[in-house]
Parts: sequence; structure tokens; C-alpha cells
Amino acid sequence: MAFRISPHAPTALRVLGVVLLLTAIAQPVSAAGDPGAGVTSAQQQLLQAQAQAGAVDTQLGSAQSNLAAANAQLAHLQAQIAQLDASITADAATVDRLKSQLADDRARLAAYIRQAYESGGPEAGLVYLMESQDIATAVDRKVQLDHVASATQDLLNRIHDEEKQAAQTLDAERSARLQLNAAEAQARTTQAVVAVEAEQVQQADVAAHKAVSRSQNSLQAALAAQAAALAAARAGAGVVYDPVAGNGFSVDTDLTLPSGETATNINAFLQGTALAGLGGSFMQAEHGFHVSARYFVAHAILESGWGTSAIAQIKHNLFGYNADDANPFGDATSFPSFDGCIQFVAHFIAVNYLSPTGQYYHGPTLRGMNVDYASDPLWAEKIASIAQTIP
Repeated sequence: MAFRISPHAPTALRVLGVVLLLTAIAQPVSAAGDPGAGVTSAQQQLLQAQAQAGAVDTQLGSAQSNLAAANAQLAHLQAQIAQLDASITADAATVDRLKSQLADDRARLAAYIRQAYESGGPEAGLVYLMESQDIATAVDRKVQLDHVASATQDLLNRIHDEEKQAAQTLDAERSARLQLNAAEAQARTTQAVVAVEAEQVQQADVAAHKAVSRSQNSLQAALAAQAAALAAARAGAGVVYDPVAGNGFSVDTDLTLPSGETATNINAFLQGTALAGLGGSFMQAEHGFHVSARYFVAHAILESGWGTSAIAQIKHNLFGYNADDANPFGDATSFPSFDGCIQFVAHFIAVNYLSPTGQYYHGPTLRGMNVDYASDPLWAEKIASIAQTIP
């Protein structure tokens, strides 16, 4: 007879199994020469390799982020340089245009002055004023002459100021260009260093994941070896795993001894779950059939997903009793209540698995029960891991 978690069990139950498997990784092995010791060691190595790979993944993400930031900074500086180069080109053209315009205006002014002198020089203007018929006309002609002279000077001054301002802007832009050149050189250096670091972390990440793959292969080999050892134990009817004394709860704990639990403690542990209030039932099973309440609570949690599986909710079957792989729900036994299930299965286990006269006896321990009770070679470790969480 074999009892196991069906592949059709609720998702929560299957997830719980995975969590319990990871929890079991960290548990020490009690018995020397135990075929499960290789599995435990392989699990620990796999967990360490996965943790290392995760840490390197984080480092790689950070390095790639830094490289992206360095590339972005370099691209930003290069864009600024390109924009500034365009401004320098435009401003240089403006300066050249203003210089040409200033030269033309100066040439025109020189021609005007020469013509004025050739026409009579300053006396021509004086003659122009004196030919006025009255004072008002003379004043108007004086204003006209002053306006021409002033307009010409203003034009020259404005062009000169524009030339000066353009030259200053051009100098400032060229100075900024030099600064951007220095910043770009530093950004290129930073980008190169960060790129090398990212490449190194990338290589370390690849190596870390290869280590995970090797550890997974080792674990599979160890699981295969453990399954073979379990099959050999099943073939040898006389194989018995004696209890191993020690602190805490393990796969070698004697399940027929008092657990030290109380109904109050168990109820506190199960509060808020579908198993709430069953502390008295588990303690009654311990007292009546000498089945450790700590073990039995853990067994119920694993097989029923904390009492949430369909078999538990509809049939009050907390232990998957008679639920085989072919038709788990249909073949599972129905019970009138959770308490009725607890008492019945406790008596069945006590008689058949924990008693030296039982037909499936291989020692009063989870390791002994695992020989015939479940096909999962990690069933005992999962139960023990849950039991260790019960206060």
C-alpha cells in the first residue's frame, strides 16, 4: 500500500511540497551510511550554487545597468558636442558676414568723406547752410546734416557691437567645446572600464549557472541512488531503521514516543487554517494509539494542503487514505469528520507501520515508514521539515 500526493492535488498542496523540499535541504542527516546523506549533500550544494548564481545575476544586472548609464552619458556628451559644433560653425559664419559688412560700410564711409572733400570739404556743408533763405531753413539743413553723420556713426557702432558680441559667443562656445572634449575623454575611459567589468561579471554569471547545472545533475544522481536504496529496502522485508535520539525532530525520531505537544499549542499553530481546532483530536490519537502528535499534524498538513484539498474538504480525508494515482479522489476513503479520519488513520499507522508486528514495519520512524508508505523518496524529509516548524 502506498500513499502519496496525487498529481491532481490542489496547486497549494503541490507548491507546499516544493517549499518543503527546499526546507529539507538544510536539514542534517542523523544516520551514518544513510543513502539519503548523498541527497542532502547534493541538495545543499545545489542551494548554495543557486544562491551564488542569484547573487551573480544581481551583480550582472547592476553591471549592465552601469554600462548602459555610461553609454548613455557618452552618447549625451557626443550629442552636445555635435550641437555645439553646429553652433560654432553658424556663429563663425555670422562673424565673417559681420566683418565683411563692417568692411563694406567703412569703405562706403571713406568714399563719402572723400567725395565730400572733393565737393568742397567741410566748406560745402557750410555753404549748404548759408544758402538758406531764413533761419528755419538753416536749422532744418543743420538737422539733416547732423542726422546723416549720426546715422552713419550709429550704423558703424551697431555693426562693431554685433561683431564683438558674435566673437565673444564664438570664444565661449569654443571654450565649452574644449571642456566637452575633456568630459568625453573621461566618459570614454569610464565606459571602457565598465564594459570590461560587465564582461567579467558576465563570464562569472555563466560559470555560476554552469555550477547550478552540475549541482542539479549531482542531485538527480543522488536521488536516483536514494530511490535505488529505497527499492532495495522494500525488497528486503527484514530491513529496520532504528530510532536515533537527538534534539528536535528528524526522520529518525521515534514516532511512538510522546511529542511533548498539547492541544492548546497545536490549536494555536493551526489557528486560521482549515485544520483549526483539531488539537484535541491529534492529542487523543497520540494518547490512544501512541502516534506522535507532532508527526501526525505535519502528515495532515502535507497530504491535505492544510486541509484545503478537495479530498479533505469533501471527504474529510486528511491523509490521502486510499487515494492512489489511478483515481485519487474516487478511490480516497470518505470519513464522517476530520476527527474520525484522524483516529482511524492513527490506529492504522500504529498497527501496520509503527508496531514491530506490523506488515509494513521498518522501524518506528519516518525513514522506516517511507519504505512502504510513499513512493516519494523525500516524503520522510518533507514531513520532518514541517514538524520542525511546529512550536
